[in-house]
Amino acid sequence: MNLFDILIIIILLYCLIRGIFRGLLKEMSSLIGVLGGFYAAYTYYTEVGKYLKKWITDPNYINILSFFLVFIFVYLIISILGIIIKYILKIVFLGWVDRIFGGIFGILKGILIGSVLLIVITAFHSGSANIIKTSKTAPYLSAVSNKMIKVTPKDLKREYQTKIKDIETVWKKMNSAIKN
Repeated sequence: MNLFDILIIIILLYCLIRGIFRGLLKEMSSLIGVLGGFYAAYTYYTEVGKYLKKWITDPNYINILSFFLVFIFVYLIISILGIIIKYILKIVFLGWVDRIFGGIFGILKGILIGSVLLIVITAFHSGSANIIKTSKTAPYLSAVSNKMIKVTPKDLKREYQTKIKDIETVWKKMNSAIKN
């Protein structure tokens, strides 16, 4: 186990514990709030900006402020709905279900974070090959990273795919050496 593995274990434990304490509904409403807030802000910031022109003259500030206001508004509404639903579950004694699924969601979120970390370290750090090659967790994360990389810019995708092929070759050799 190396430094990368320790970091991944810390991330997974943190996400698991946080997921258990927050529960699935809070975790999901937070994620949906961010995504929904971003979509709504991107879609409607110009409409809100029309109203802000009465008080602000600089168009840059209008765009930033209107985007921020729409994002925060949608995020808060979705978060409040999540809190209400969580409260209802607590009343009917299903809070434990929310916490169990929150832990599962937390682990999944930790895997995604670890996979992003693997992509970034592999693609951008020239000396990363050794720490990734000797990692016990990286081979498992690479399955997710290889799927995630498909939606990234071409340069990042090319850099990652080139380096991960060499690393995967080393993993295969190590596995065959262990089996023999």
